[in-house]
This record gives sequence, structure tokens and C-alpha cells, in this order.
Amino acid sequence: EEYIKVKNDLRSKSPSRSAQLCEGDKIEARYRGRSKYYPGRIARDRRDGTFDIDYDDGEKETRVLEEYIRAIDDEPVRSPRRGNKLREGDKVEARYRGKSKYYSGQIIRDRGDGTYDIEYDDGDREQRVVEDFIKPLGGSSSRPGTPRVSTSLLQVGDTIEARYRGRSRYYPGRISRVHADGTYDIDYDDGEKERGVIEEYIKVKNDLRSKSPSRSAQLCEGDKIEARYRGRSKYYPGRIARDRRDGTFDIDYDDGEKETRVLEEYIRVIDDEPVRSPRRGNKLREGDKVEARYRGKSKYYSGQIIRDRGDGTYDIEYDDG
Repeated sequence: EEYIKVKNDLRSKSPSRSAQLCEGDKIEARYRGRSKYYPGRIARDRRDGTFDIDYDDGEKETRVLEEYIRAIDDEPVRSPRRGNKLREGDKVEARYRGKSKYYSGQIIRDRGDGTYDIEYDDGDREQRVVEDFIKPLGGSSSRPGTPRVSTSLLQVGDTIEARYRGRSRYYPGRISRVHADGTYDIDYDDGEKERGVIEEYIKVKNDLRSKSPSRSAQLCEGDKIEARYRGRSKYYPGRIARDRRDGTFDIDYDDGEKETRVLEEYIRVIDDEPVRSPRRGNKLREGDKVEARYRGKSKYYSGQIIRDRGDGTYDIEYDDG
């Protein structure tokens, strides 16, 4: 306490003013405490008398003191009469970053505080757009809300084609995650990833093969296999590291690469090289000195078994470290 002194000119926070500043409000603030005010909007109320601000020129600032902020009284932030008209999935036009021009897009999230997240048709996204900067278009999405989620046929691992960033062209990939709001995360075959893709931008490939229970039973953790890395045409040797129980598998390739959630249809078993031999199961124990083919290569290296996985596979510590 002896290292602290109260500043006499410290202004106490004004409860009456704090109540007037809300997330989404259009304001002007003194960037980094300088004398000039710059336009922007409240992105977050920290509840301690400070606010995070998104400035109209693209800059962001956190924990700005309330005394450095002034509301723009002549531009009301939100209109209660419009609140019920905007829904997730609606086609709209909005003023990107509060500028004067409107751009077409779609509401992907209702924040519940009079602001909305928008995905623009040109691929850009913007969070917490105030309602007064949005105007609905005549047509709306076929997805007014989330009830369709339960009836969706799209599942994790499905091979699909999707409009990357809402563009007109479809790109091949697969579903990596299903969200409760009816959107999906996609891993594209070219290595790109995209989150929150709406269902109408996705179409199931006609050549999608259904998962075969009989084949699934043949793939086990530890199996030596060959797989199409990232869905490409060529097969690469490796082994099953994890069965995700949803028709996809994690693979450790012999060249050291790893891949998660590989579709079962991209994997084939190496029949001429069985992974485990029941007749040897009782002979191998933790602590045994052995020679093993490192990463499945042809040459054997000396080492010691340090763990019996109990599924016919073993962890080995090689003598070379």
C-alpha cells in the first residue's frame, strides 16, 4: 500500500452515464487517450467502467475508460420495432463497418442484444453489426431458424461439395463438425478449412458411398493400411492410430505424417501383412528385448518393449534413443 497513491483528479465513474453505453452503440472515443475523438462502436462492456471499441477505420482498442467515450446522440443504435424482423438465415444488406454503402449478405448469428453477425456475399464476415445498419431483402433463406438441424442428413465424415466463402463455385471436401445452429465446419480436399458454413451452401456428392459396417469391423487401431492422404488419388502406407467410431479414423503414415478423421472409403487394408498374430501374443511382454521394423520399414532395429497396449500392439523404446 505504501507504493500506491490516489490521484486527486481521478474522476469517479458515473453510473448514470454507464447505463447509457451499451454493446453495439455508435460512439466517438479518444484513441489511446489522445485529444481527438474517432468514430466507432462499443464491442464489449467490461462491467468495470471500461469498454472495448471497434473503430470505423478498422482499429480496435480494449478497456477504454468511460470518460474517453461520448455517445453519438443523433444516431440511435437500434430500433425496437425492427427487432422481430431479423432472423438467422435472413438475406440482408448491411453497412460494412458502419460505412455508408450497403453490401448484400446473410445473417449467420443473432447476438440477442440488437446486433448480428453477417456473412457477406463477397466472403467477408462482420460481427456485432447494429440493427440500424441492416435492411432485410425481399427474399430470405429457407432456413429461418434452427428447427431443421434435427432433420439434416449431413453428418461428420460426409463427403460433400461446398461453396467456399459463399462463392458460386463448389469445392470438394468433407464435414468435420456439425454445429447446433445448423452450420457446419468443412475440411476441403485442397487443405483449406472453413467454419460455420450454412447448409444451403453444401451439397452431397452423388458418388458418396455409404459406410459399410462389414468393412468397419475389419479396421482396428494398430492395423497396417494404405490411405489416400487428404483424399488424393495415391495411397500411402501407415497404420490406424485411432478409430473415431463415426466411420472416420486417425492415421499415422510411415513417412511421419499424421492425418485425422480420414473417411473409411479412403482406407484399404494391407492383406498380405497382418498386424498381429495371436500365436505370438503370449510371448511378448513388457521389458522384453526385441527387434522391430521402425515405422513398418523393412529394416529391423533393436530395442525393448515398454508397454503392451493389450490390442496386439506394443510401444517400443529403441536402443538408439
